[in-house]
Amino acid sequence: MIVDDEDLIRHSLFTAFHSSEREVVTAEDRASAFKAISENDFDLCFLDVHLPDINGLEIMKKLHDISPQTRIIMMTGSEITDAIMKAVRENAHCLISKPFELEQVKALVERVLSIGRCPSGQDCVMDGGSISSLQWISDNTRKHQRKPIVNSITCYAVAPQGDGAAMLVAADIIDISEAGMGIMTECKLQPGHLIRLSDAPSHGRGVVRWSASAEASGSYRAGIQFVSPENVLH
Repeated sequence: MIVDDEDLIRHSLFTAFHSSEREVVTAEDRASAFKAISENDFDLCFLDVHLPDINGLEIMKKLHDISPQTRIIMMTGSEITDAIMKAVRENAHCLISKPFELEQVKALVERVLSIGRCPSGQDCVMDGGSISSLQWISDNTRKHQRKPIVNSITCYAVAPQGDGAAMLVAADIIDISEAGMGIMTECKLQPGHLIRLSDAPSHGRGVVRWSASAEASGSYRAGIQFVSPENVLH
C-alpha cells in the first residue's frame, strides 16, 4: 500500500512496484487509507508522515496494532524530529527522506521484505536517496557513519554452513566505516555469506548482513559487517 497525498509520489511508487505478481493499493487521505487497511492484509506499506487531514504517524500506529506483520516504510519531506524518530522506532521499519531515488528505495524494500527487523531489530533511516547515508538506528547494528569511497577489491565468499567451494568475488567498495562497508558486485551474495577480504583497506573478515539487486546495472549491492576472526567459522 502507498499512502501519500502527492500524485507524483503515488504514481512513481506504484509504477516501480506494481506487477502481475504484486498488487499495489494507493490512498491519498485518512478515509481511503483506513478503508484499505480494513479490507486488505498488506506485506508492505509506504506511508507519508504529513497528510492533509491526519498525521501519518496515527495511521502508522493503527496499522502496526492491527497488522504487526506489515512492514512499514515512513516517508517525509520535512525535518526529521526526535518525536518522529521515536515513533518510527516503535512502530515502523524505516524512514525515507524525500526526495529519493527509486533504485535506492527498491534495494531498501528488498531488504525490508527479506529480513525486516529480524533477527536483530534493525531500524533505519535513508536520507537523500544515497545508499552511503543509510544508517542503522538500533544499538546493536550500525554505529559508525560510513564514508563514501571508490575502490576495487577481490574477496572470497563462503556459504554460511560451509557448503561448496569458496567463490572468488570481484567488487567495488561504495562506502566504508570501522564496522563495515557497502559493495557493488556481479555476484549474488546472500545474507549470512562469510567473506574473506584479500585486499580490502580494512578488516580481513566479514559477514553479509543484507543483499539487494541493483536492477539498473544488473549488479548487486551488499552490506558487509566486519567481524573478529574468532567469530568466523573456518
